[in-house]
Amino acid sequence: MNCIFMHGMSSHLEQTFGEKVALRAKNAGYKVYFPHFPLKKDITLEGWYKVAEDYIDLFDKDTVVICHSLSTLFILKFLRKYKLHCHTLIAVAGGYDNEITDENFSYLKDFKPSELDFEYAKQHVKQRYAIYSNDDHIFTQKQLQNYIELLKAQPIFIKDCGHFGMTSGVKDIAVISQLLE
Repeated sequence: MNCIFMHGMSSHLEQTFGEKVALRAKNAGYKVYFPHFPLKKDITLEGWYKVAEDYIDLFDKDTVVICHSLSTLFILKFLRKYKLHCHTLIAVAGGYDNEITDENFSYLKDFKPSELDFEYAKQHVKQRYAIYSNDDHIFTQKQLQNYIELLKAQPIFIKDCGHFGMTSGVKDIAVISQLLE
C-alpha cells in the first residue's frame, strides 16, 4: 500500500504535518512517498507534471494521496490527465473558485481544475475527504466549501488550524491516522 504526500506552493510537507502523519502511515503498513515539486515563483503546471510522472506507477486501488493547498487542485488534473485512480484522497486546505482574483497568484491559473477533473475524481477515487479550518488565510470559507461540494468529499473540520501550513504552525493532523485504517 502506497501513501503519497503532495505539498502546496510554499513548503514541503515534511516541514509541517507530513513527518508525524508519515510515521503513523508507515506504522500502519504504508510505503510513504514525498514528491518535491517546484515551489513559489518556480511553479508551473508542466513542472509539477514532470515531477509527478515519476510516481505514476504507485497509483492503484490501494493508494492513499494526502495533498495540501495547491496540490489539492493539481491532483484532480493529474488523475484525469493520466487516467489514474486511487483508493483515498485526503485534501487538506483545498479551496476552489472559478477565477483567481489576486493578481499575485495569476501564474497559478493553469492549476484550476475543470468540472471534468472533479467528475473524474468522483468516479475514480473511492474515498474522498476534505480537511479544513475556520481561520484559513488563503482560501475563504466559500472557496473551501466549493471544493468540498464539487468533489463530494466528506468534510472534516478542525478548529483554529489556519491553512495547515508553515505560518499556521500545524505539525500534526491526528485524524488522518483514522482515515488510513
